[in-house]
Amino acid sequence: MISVDTAIKIVEDTVTPLPVKTIHFENALGLCLAQDVQSDIDMPPFNRSAMDGYAVIADDTTHAPVELTVIEDIAAGHMPTKRISRGQASKIMTGAAVPEGADAVVKFEETEDLSVNHRVKILRPIDRGRNISSRGEDMQVGQTVLCKGMTIRPQEIGILATTGKSRIEVFSAPTVGIISTGDELVEVGLQPSIAQIRNSNGYSLSSQARRMHAEVELLGIVKDTKEEISAMMQRGFRKDILILSGGVSMGEYDLVGDVMKDMNTHIYFEKVALRPGKPVIFGKKDATFIFALPGNPVASFVTFELFIYPAIRKMMGFTSVHRTTFKASLETEILVKRKRREYRPAFLRMQDNTWIVSPVEWHGSADLLATTRANCLLIVREDAEKLAAGQLVDVIPLD
Repeated sequence: MISVDTAIKIVEDTVTPLPVKTIHFENALGLCLAQDVQSDIDMPPFNRSAMDGYAVIADDTTHAPVELTVIEDIAAGHMPTKRISRGQASKIMTGAAVPEGADAVVKFEETEDLSVNHRVKILRPIDRGRNISSRGEDMQVGQTVLCKGMTIRPQEIGILATTGKSRIEVFSAPTVGIISTGDELVEVGLQPSIAQIRNSNGYSLSSQARRMHAEVELLGIVKDTKEEISAMMQRGFRKDILILSGGVSMGEYDLVGDVMKDMNTHIYFEKVALRPGKPVIFGKKDATFIFALPGNPVASFVTFELFIYPAIRKMMGFTSVHRTTFKASLETEILVKRKRREYRPAFLRMQDNTWIVSPVEWHGSADLLATTRANCLLIVREDAEKLAAGQLVDVIPLD
């Protein structure tokens, strides 16, 4: 049995990024950029008004209130046709190009419209440069505006649109197959008998993977026989990652590990000093990475976050592959029963500018309902004997 840290490092060192592909930028949300992006334009492309108002020469307003002659109306999308001289102003809309000669924009609220006489009264002085966005102050031609390795979020999509990059290179997202094992499992639409349960793991695991933008296929439920498990795994070897839940413990019908060995799978580890989730197997068959997780739903949830989450991130080309861990003040005492690293469902909140964390009540690794009251995992280190109220502990936010 190996430590959690060792197991995580094995996964991180073993998995490699997937190939780069070229896609339309609208389909890139959540993916990892595989190229630097340079701007082909200045932004703004001209000195731009930041307000609806009047473009003026600032020195004309020194002794405001003062009246100026309005020589032009400038709407966004139209270039000015007249230069501003002393004693003149142009009415201008937000986003429009500032006319030559003007060096400030007075917003409408600080003016009085005298349009009957093509005049405007400026009610107070304005500083030179006020309410004008200078050409190129946001980005300039040739500037690297996005870097390889960045997560493509809505704001990056906007930059790609701004710079005309309709086709971009990204790292591929992995394909993931999910198999649920167990004679006791039935599908969601069926009424389970007294000895059966519905297949929750397949759907919670697929949701965890889809949230990371992986391409997921639920391969289905298999009975606890070597033949069925083997046949379904053969289908899964078309995927980059194959996840199995259940059948990895020490019982008579826990056959997944045996099937993996019979198929000459390279096994990197089989047990981790972890709670919940000790019986977790990581291996590789041909080009497919295999994660065999415990059948208890909280254990499968936790082991996904610890091992599959960084694997997917690494495959997608990201250099930061783990969830963020930070310190929070423990609200209630915790007595440690086992010398294994524990990841407990907990609730994290901000109080008086301090992060406070409280374990949620849970009844062990089968109690999936408890995780719906949690927004983080509270880490109990294997060398701890007791965690006192007020002590700083490590937490992993999940939301």
